[in-house]
Amino acid sequence: MRILLTNTFYYPNVVGGAEYSTKLLAEGLAKQKNEVAVYSVDSFEKELKKEEIEGVLVYRGTGGRFDAKLRFTKKGPVFKKFLNKFYELRNVKAEKEFERIIKEFKPDVIHTNNINGMSPLVWKCAKKNNIPCVHTIRDYWIVSPKNVLPKRNNFIELIYQKYFRKYSKYVDYVTAPSEFTLNSVLNLKYFDVKNSKHVNNSVDLDMDYTRKCISNRKNNNDEKVNFIFVGSLFENKGIFNLIKAFTSIKNDNISLSICGKGKLEEYVIESAKKDKRITYRGMLTKEELQNEWIKNDVLIVPSVWDEPFGRVVIEANQHGLPVIGSNKGGILEILEYTKTGITYQFDDIEELKKAIKYFSNRNNVKKYYDEIMEKLPEYSIEKQLKAYIYIYIYTCNCCKKIKEK
Repeated sequence: MRILLTNTFYYPNVVGGAEYSTKLLAEGLAKQKNEVAVYSVDSFEKELKKEEIEGVLVYRGTGGRFDAKLRFTKKGPVFKKFLNKFYELRNVKAEKEFERIIKEFKPDVIHTNNINGMSPLVWKCAKKNNIPCVHTIRDYWIVSPKNVLPKRNNFIELIYQKYFRKYSKYVDYVTAPSEFTLNSVLNLKYFDVKNSKHVNNSVDLDMDYTRKCISNRKNNNDEKVNFIFVGSLFENKGIFNLIKAFTSIKNDNISLSICGKGKLEEYVIESAKKDKRITYRGMLTKEELQNEWIKNDVLIVPSVWDEPFGRVVIEANQHGLPVIGSNKGGILEILEYTKTGITYQFDDIEELKKAIKYFSNRNNVKKYYDEIMEKLPEYSIEKQLKAYIYIYIYTCNCCKKIKEK
């Protein structure tokens, strides 16, 4: 098949999990002998560029007046951020650029991921060119300008949702990495419920590596248990709750390694000075992070917002770590299925403390290794590719029948 994917940014321009997911999917599809292209709007030099990365043709678009660099760095004047938000919603120049790419690449199917910057006009463009369109909901940007699930819609969010609801009718099939995320958006009357499915995010698994990690961990009888946090240092990631819970536990045989960067970096540094059991590692390279996974025993994911998926849970399992996770969004869903850790009420410090104390006993850590080996393959790239190929074929056939009628 000829498959055209979209995402606001594409490797090496990485903002979060969506970039990793899109790259993994694109390269996986290409390895299966499909012809794959990606359209992004991160040509920082403001001209359309074409390059090939790992067998994938990448069109780095200009995004018209959308300032990708401003979105990427999140730094700039308020009025420019406001204008950027406008172009995120309606970007006519990006639509025209996208249409030129469609004419050149001639895809059988279009698979949109994050469309910030290119706007929902790309959905309309796909329909106008009679190309079946699949969309994956990777965050909450299409339901709130704050990119969170609103507890109660205000006037602006109601208008915002009405706008996106209108364009969602141009999408032929919709997926999301968790049932929670999918249903949260479908319940707002977006897309076609009949043509929807939850498709797990994937990781590039090496089960031999995981088996080796777990074998080593089973032979570890050290009394000290090392906990790790990996993620952005923002309030919605639960950093305050994590440090409050950890520092209140009087146990010299535990440690906490914090990896990442964000607005709360200074708070983490100060906390590490006050409690010598806490170490701030900063933003790590892929190789450095792998070493951190190996040195630690249990991952803590204390998010206080509705994580669309929670890939870090699977990444931890991949290295043989069980997980303590809050009961928010996709985190709860993963841990309920895999049984590779325990969950707690996201805003209950005492429950989090109880979970940390439970895993402070290495014998309890070891109870989860067999479940990791059994359930981890569910998140392989092979399973994800099989699911998406089925959706692409199903959508193309349905659209073909509609055209024939």
